[in-house]
Amino acid sequence: MLESTAPHENRAFIDRHPVVDQCRSVWQEFNLRIPQIAFYPDTVIPHSRYFREVFSVVDNNDIDAVLLTNERQSFGLERFRSARDLFLVPVVNISGKPSVVADVDFSLKDPKSWVETASCIRKFRDRRARLSSRFLSPTAPAVRMMAYLFVSGEDLTPVRQPNSPYYYAYKGFSNTASATMVAEALANKGWLERSFFERYYKCAGCQSHRLTVREECPACRSPQLAEADLIHHYSCAQLSPEAEFRRGTALICPKCSKQLRHYGKDYDKPGQIQVCARCKNTTSEPVIGFLCQDCGMHVTGDAVSVADVFSYSLSNQSTALLSNDGEDINRFPIAQLRYLPEELQKKIAQLSSLTGAASDFTLAEVQYDCRDHVLKTRGESDFIAMRKLLADNLQGILGEVASVYSSREREYVLFFGCDESGFTAYLKEALDHAESVLSDKLNPTLLVLWGTREKALS
Repeated sequence: MLESTAPHENRAFIDRHPVVDQCRSVWQEFNLRIPQIAFYPDTVIPHSRYFREVFSVVDNNDIDAVLLTNERQSFGLERFRSARDLFLVPVVNISGKPSVVADVDFSLKDPKSWVETASCIRKFRDRRARLSSRFLSPTAPAVRMMAYLFVSGEDLTPVRQPNSPYYYAYKGFSNTASATMVAEALANKGWLERSFFERYYKCAGCQSHRLTVREECPACRSPQLAEADLIHHYSCAQLSPEAEFRRGTALICPKCSKQLRHYGKDYDKPGQIQVCARCKNTTSEPVIGFLCQDCGMHVTGDAVSVADVFSYSLSNQSTALLSNDGEDINRFPIAQLRYLPEELQKKIAQLSSLTGAASDFTLAEVQYDCRDHVLKTRGESDFIAMRKLLADNLQGILGEVASVYSSREREYVLFFGCDESGFTAYLKEALDHAESVLSDKLNPTLLVLWGTREKALS
């Protein structure tokens, strides 16, 4: 165990301490200088003098790593890294407690962690050298995420975190909701590729994933159910819970008042039933309900919302973009093409050469906020018919300005022009007109997948 160094002990003694010398030798094995670091959030920590010999604390931006000293305050790490332009260096956790935001854990007592830390710092350094100069000082959240994934050499992977309302967090990012929004936007534009990780159920009120799943009484929704044996009286065919037959130690039929004496001759027990302690209702098929542990909202099993969680990886095209100064940022993402209707794929291939910059066009996806409601109340065939009518109406309104394409799930609008902001306002008005003749509301909304005048990664 490390012992505290008294204030009067000189620097030479500290330099001679085995921990310092051994750890420095690991840096040398990985061809590293003594790593230059910034502490966050605390600078006064246990064994601080040893850390200051193993690492070099500097005030400039020539930083090799950020040392996380208190994982409970990691929520402010993103702001700290943004202020000092430190998103492309690893976070080294020295707090002694698990941290989702850290890239690697370091302990003065664990030589294995020295090697892992050296390897991590070296990997970040080498991959930063391969990063296009356009992305070395990322400011936009989407660009920061892509650049971080590139230099870390890792996917954006969910890590289970029970103390989070989402039950997971993304490694390297302290704000799960924000990271998910950015990753989804990049995936929708083809810069990231999704891989299914887990399915949760979420609260409609506060969006928490911390829901208790329980069997409930179908009459009053109480979870206070108890199993009870059913008794079947042969002579009068009465079938009721045992409690209704029980009179002290005897079994008396509540229907014909005869005493049941012999199992198998007078009666049998064909199964069990659930009895509600609140309303006394009996059921053989309890219903499923969910109760949010954060806000207390209750939702029935057939109305609960599903939240699918994904991991994300850089697409081949985004990797080429990040590593090549000459790669055209205005090229339509190849990975996105496969999600589009075949006819639309061909049209985009004509408009945008895969070896050159994209032509001026905007691509928007039409989403339906009332989809679940219409499916539940009208059925799938009516929903499909309403979608088709809306798409036909929309194409008639747009004329030659844009083309409408349909897949099994949604519609896409291809606009031949580069004024994205003007187009989206115009298309929203056209959508309102196209929907006005429908027998029910679909509430169509727009998601712009590509616009050549926007920053392609923002």
